[in-house]
Amino acid sequence: MEIDALRCFIAVVETGSYSQAAKQVHRSQSAVSQKMGKLAEQTGKVLFTPVGRSLELTEEGKFLLSYARHIITLHDDAMRQMSMSKQIIRPLRLGCPDDYAGNVLPKVIDLIRRCVPNLPIHVTCNNSTNLQQMLANGDIDTAIVSRSSTREAGQYLEKSEGVWAFNGDIEGLRSLYKVTRGVPLVLFEQSCAFHHAAVQGLSQLNINSHIVCSTNSVGAIKGLVMAGQGVTVVADSSLGEMTVLNNENNPLPFKLSKLPSVIIEMVIAANAHPNFGRAQLNEICSKY
Repeated sequence: MEIDALRCFIAVVETGSYSQAAKQVHRSQSAVSQKMGKLAEQTGKVLFTPVGRSLELTEEGKFLLSYARHIITLHDDAMRQMSMSKQIIRPLRLGCPDDYAGNVLPKVIDLIRRCVPNLPIHVTCNNSTNLQQMLANGDIDTAIVSRSSTREAGQYLEKSEGVWAFNGDIEGLRSLYKVTRGVPLVLFEQSCAFHHAAVQGLSQLNINSHIVCSTNSVGAIKGLVMAGQGVTVVADSSLGEMTVLNNENNPLPFKLSKLPSVIIEMVIAANAHPNFGRAQLNEICSKY
C-alpha cells in the first residue's frame, strides 16, 4: 500500500468526502478517488459506505484506519530521523483559539520545543472552525481545537467544563439584570459551542437574554465582563480573573442553564511539516 494512498484514506475519514479530502491533501478529487479505488482493490474490502452526503467507514475500513495511522506515524518518524541533519526550512505554523492561548498553548509549545529543539513556531489565533479550514487549505501545519462531533477526533489533550462567569460583583449583576430586564451576554462567536449552549439554554428556560457583544477575542470578553457589562460562558480552564457564577453566588431570580464540557485536542495537516509529523504529535499529546 502506498503512503500517499494511506494519507488520502485518512483525509477522507477526517473530512467525510472525496472533495474535502482532495483539498486537504492538495490533490484533485479524481486522484483521491483513484487512490481509494486502488486501496479497496488491494485489500479486497469495501472501506466506505455512503450516508447522505458523507462517507462513513465500514468495519473493515475502521480496521484499516488504525494500521494506516500507525504506518504513517512510522513513516513520518523515519523520515524525520533521516532528515535530522537537514536545516530547518521554515517555522511550524500552529493554530490556537484565543481562549486556549493563556493556558493550553504554553504547555503545548513547551512540549514541542522539547520534542523538536530549535524549531521556530508561528502561532495563529482563530476559532476552531476556521482553524480546521486553514488546516485543510494548508495554511497551518497543526492546531489546538475544540473537538467536534462532525469530524474525526484528533489527539486528546484535556477536558474542560463550561462555566458561567462574571466579575464577582453580585449587587452589580443584580442591578444590571433589573435595568436590562434580561441576562446580558458577552459571548464567543456563534461557531463556539458555548455560544449556542448559553443562548439556547436560557431560551428553553423561558429566560430573557440579549447579546451585548460576540467576539473571538478572549481579551475582549474578559474586559467587558470585568467592566460589569454582562456575563459569559467559558471553559473553566480559561477563567482568568473572572469569577464562576453558580447557585451559591447567583443573584438572578432563577437557576442558570447547564453547560456542556469541551474536549481540547490537537490535529495535524495531511501534508505534515518536515520536522513535525504525526509521530511528534502523538508524543507531545501523550506527555501533555
